[in-house]
Amino acid sequence: MTPRLSPSLVLAGALLALAGCASGPVVREPARDAFVLLSGGGTPLSNNYSQYLQAKAFATYFQRRYADRPHWVFFGVGNREGEAPILADVRRQVRRDGRLVESWLPGPLRDNRPATRASFLGALRDEVLPMVRGGGTLYLFVGDHGTESRGDNKESVITMWQLRKAEGRDSWSTDNAETLGVAELRRVLAEGIGRGRVVFVMTQCHSGGFHELGSPREVAPPVEWFDRRPAWLRPPAAAPALSAAGFTATDQASPAAGCDPAPDPDTWAGYERYVPEALLGYDLFTLAETGSGRRSLAEAHEAATLVDATIDKPRSTSEHFLETWARAIERIAEDPALTPRAAAAVTAYRWSVDTGRIAAASPALREREVQYARFTRRITEQAPSAGPRLVAGTRAGLEGDFPAGGRGGGSGRSRGGPDEARRAWNEVVRPAWKKAVLAGEIPGLAAAALGFEQRLLELEDQGRNFMTSRGGDALLNEMFWRSGYARPATLDVAKAEAVTSWGAMRREKVGAWAHASADSSVREAATRMRLPGGAPAAGRVASAANSRPPADALDQRTAAARILFYRRVLAAWEFLETMGHTAALEQLRTLTALERTSLP
Repeated sequence: MTPRLSPSLVLAGALLALAGCASGPVVREPARDAFVLLSGGGTPLSNNYSQYLQAKAFATYFQRRYADRPHWVFFGVGNREGEAPILADVRRQVRRDGRLVESWLPGPLRDNRPATRASFLGALRDEVLPMVRGGGTLYLFVGDHGTESRGDNKESVITMWQLRKAEGRDSWSTDNAETLGVAELRRVLAEGIGRGRVVFVMTQCHSGGFHELGSPREVAPPVEWFDRRPAWLRPPAAAPALSAAGFTATDQASPAAGCDPAPDPDTWAGYERYVPEALLGYDLFTLAETGSGRRSLAEAHEAATLVDATIDKPRSTSEHFLETWARAIERIAEDPALTPRAAAAVTAYRWSVDTGRIAAASPALREREVQYARFTRRITEQAPSAGPRLVAGTRAGLEGDFPAGGRGGGSGRSRGGPDEARRAWNEVVRPAWKKAVLAGEIPGLAAAALGFEQRLLELEDQGRNFMTSRGGDALLNEMFWRSGYARPATLDVAKAEAVTSWGAMRREKVGAWAHASADSSVREAATRMRLPGGAPAAGRVASAANSRPPADALDQRTAAARILFYRRVLAAWEFLETMGHTAALEQLRTLTALERTSLP
């Protein structure tokens, strides 16, 4: 029962409240900082071990350095240290007998929560934002998968945890609607952050659109730049005001590198690895301290950018803001209504983009120019064969036809094998192979592996394709559930390894059997399918490794794109200074200062 106050106490309290309103200061909520990690999205087929290494490093950093400050961790299905795992949610490839073989493990983290929309956004609204709305800083780290939405108004999207358990049943299904886009995250933050602010770093594919948390998607040139108002000139749609800035691995349209089910200390590369290593000062494999770490995300971003020789295109919110202005400047460049002053500034902008040189002399712009000079020197070292061409190239040259190569990234998949290969498998090889399997004529195929192969054959009888499709998700899904890795509490390791080992070698074993078949039609069909185990084609290089570029080489296309980006950013900044656009320059200063926020 709720206790009741006497009328005299109620009156006294009201008088005190009125007196406080009349003469005392307004009591504000105390400013507190908060740390939030979001990672481990998708399903166990895509939530790779590299993501867990990164997430574990951040979670450990929170505990070691900021144990007395509020922090939240959202990873995968929500497995917690010291508790029975819900599901194995981390995919890890291990090398066994010279092959990369699939395995899975739960990714437990201390005080972990599911990386679902409801879990994450609910905590933001009810727990995190109330902490920082009095003027604190939310440090947001996202190491998830990401994509770009479809349609006319595309935006960057974070892939949340998508495997959902059926109510009251031990069955799971994938919910592709478990995503979080820029507009929704910005709205939730703006509604609850008050006088607080957000500083973020994101390493997922297509992450660059999240700079629009604190930077406008479009900007409009002032009408004063024209002799008469152009008919097309409209103010851009207003976005919720939000004090937010940070760093991303790439732009909105591009994949990022680093996400790897078999990360190796010598070869794992990308912003996903370099940023946490620079910021935290940890070895991500052992969590041993390798240094003191950096004082801010800005310092960590610069350190990561200098060593990143992958497809990544690292950038900051202030750079994104200036690139938005670069697009606006390029849009008005041919407008006949430009004033002579604006037309001259456009000419200077084009010259700066073509040459990489600027004439403005503000200290902040010169400081950024020096940073970009360091980045460019490093790029020419990472792509030495094109170094002089990159530095001397005009805009047209940098937008030209450069060969792509080097390390890849993202989650692109081709859609399937050609029709000829499918027919050869379904009509010739598979019927003969199935007959041999059921007759017990395949050496080394016994017990768990035999049961798994029989399961695959049954599903193929129903129209499934495990042999000629590319991407491998169908086979990967069967291995996850049939091996027993999915449920760690009842895991039979020997059976699990037998199943996944067979999954890794199935194509190879089928190829060796088919090429050795006494039936010439089976041998010919295996050749059409390009199954392994046949004689190498004349002149074919035996190992693809011999034709790969060096592991630390930056492909020329990415190198050219990075250099052109730096030039356009500097030229846009110079243009704004030349035109005296005070409001834009003030917003630029605000974003840059926010990016350089020191860690507490």
